[in-house]
Amino acid sequence: MISALKKAGIEEKYFDTGEVKLNYVVGPVNGPPIVFCPAQWMTWEEYELVMPDLSRNFQVFAVSLRGHGSSTQTPGKYTFNTLGHDMTLFLSQVVTKPAIVTGNSSGGVLVAWLAAYAPEWVKAVVEEDPPLFRCDWEHIKGTYVFHTFSDCVTKMGTPGGGGLSRFFAEFELPVEPGKEVLTIPKGVTVAVSKIIAFNRWIRPGQPVNIPGLPPQVRLLIKGMSVYDPDFSKAFVEGTMGRDLDHATMLSKIKVPMLFFHAPWFLTEEKELVGALDDNDIQRIRSMVQGGFEYVHMDCGHFIALEKPDIYIREVKRFAAKL
Repeated sequence: MISALKKAGIEEKYFDTGEVKLNYVVGPVNGPPIVFCPAQWMTWEEYELVMPDLSRNFQVFAVSLRGHGSSTQTPGKYTFNTLGHDMTLFLSQVVTKPAIVTGNSSGGVLVAWLAAYAPEWVKAVVEEDPPLFRCDWEHIKGTYVFHTFSDCVTKMGTPGGGGLSRFFAEFELPVEPGKEVLTIPKGVTVAVSKIIAFNRWIRPGQPVNIPGLPPQVRLLIKGMSVYDPDFSKAFVEGTMGRDLDHATMLSKIKVPMLFFHAPWFLTEEKELVGALDDNDIQRIRSMVQGGFEYVHMDCGHFIALEKPDIYIREVKRFAAKL
């Protein structure tokens, strides 16, 4: 745990749901609760840059979802409904009062689930570039991330696939010209992949933490080094969203929503690079009933790591109005 978190009085703990143990951190009671749900591949550490500041005004909680970090892995048992059940228990038994719930990427779909199906524990929702409508079985094949998840399953979830080292060495993300995004030269990714392999050799089964990298890259590698690739498999095979209709879910949300949206574009093959497009935003806006505030972000997908100052400012502004 970084020193800023310890100085803020943020402690690491575990919660036993009766089926899984969830690793989480919690801060002092300095205000109303805010609960962070990280993106796929990430642990609670995704919010390490924003929690010290926000802990002055809130009681902060950040959870590593099942299949991530030190939380229990449950191959074959990853669905949004299951994750929603985990987090409902966490809200009711650990937080114990209605909270602002905020989530990045698939964590954003999860907090929408909580607002719809556990409304008694949700005061407001903060969405951080969630793939609403885009991660269900009908649409995920039209996104570039589908190939990334497939590669994750092949390389990290298959014996002889090469593991995280090969996945990172061969990872490529299309970049729209003129946009401010993180790019890493190919030579650097190959060098880092060798460091990953060396870490795996000398410290098997332990998190891979490489100092000096941008925080979003360092924590992505660290999170993926202690991640169950079967979680990605659930998206590739379409089981993650089983029995969950995004339109129905969104129509049930009656609390205020703050929505961070990162850039997106289409490849020449018309595949979406990004979580969702502008038409998806308008569709979401028309469905939620508690109010909708939109913030466009000129950064990559991990907003709290890439633009922490803007994230903190907007969350505080939004919360002050509740």
